Amino acid sequence: MTKRNNAALAIGIILVIVAALVAIFNQSRTFPQIMGQSYASAKVESIHIYLSPMQNGLPTRELTLTQEDPAAQDLLNLLGGQVYDVWYDVGAGEGHQILLDYTVYMTLSMEPEGEAQAMATVALDGSKYMDIDGLDRGSWNGNWVRTHYRADLAFQQEVLDLLLAQPYEEVQEA
Repeated sequence: MTKRNNAALAIGIILVIVAALVAIFNQSRTFPQIMGQSYASAKVESIHIYLSPMQNGLPTRELTLTQEDPAAQDLLNLLGGQVYDVWYDVGAGEGHQILLDYTVYMTLSMEPEGEAQAMATVALDGSKYMDIDGLDRGSWNGNWVRTHYRADLAFQQEVLDLLLAQPYEEVQEA
């Protein structure tokens, strides 16, 4: 083979590897895939939810859904019924417009396996993506590459509507 053929072959191999990596890292994921191998909706012991208002006059709300609460299963079914496109944020995060009346922060607590209790978080505010930190949080991306998952506004509003319909505690601001 000539040098030209070797160079073309090397470039071709590099392009195939790059294309494969792009396809792998940008592959759409289901909620259980994002959460990790140890996730099962039946293992969710409780979901602690904090709703922070984006408008004056609305109360800050806090609630906890347990396994026995039908709303917990409705919420997990809603989250699990979506396919999420991956979006990576490299470098410093840019500001974005918040489109919901509340920002939503959820902590999912799993049934303990041994002495360790696994927790995952989900955050949304109506912007074009949600933050989901699953049970198998990978450290490969460090702090400078943040993984987000695209979720449309109508879906996020459906999640918020379900949560607003639940009994809650009003959080008193200090």
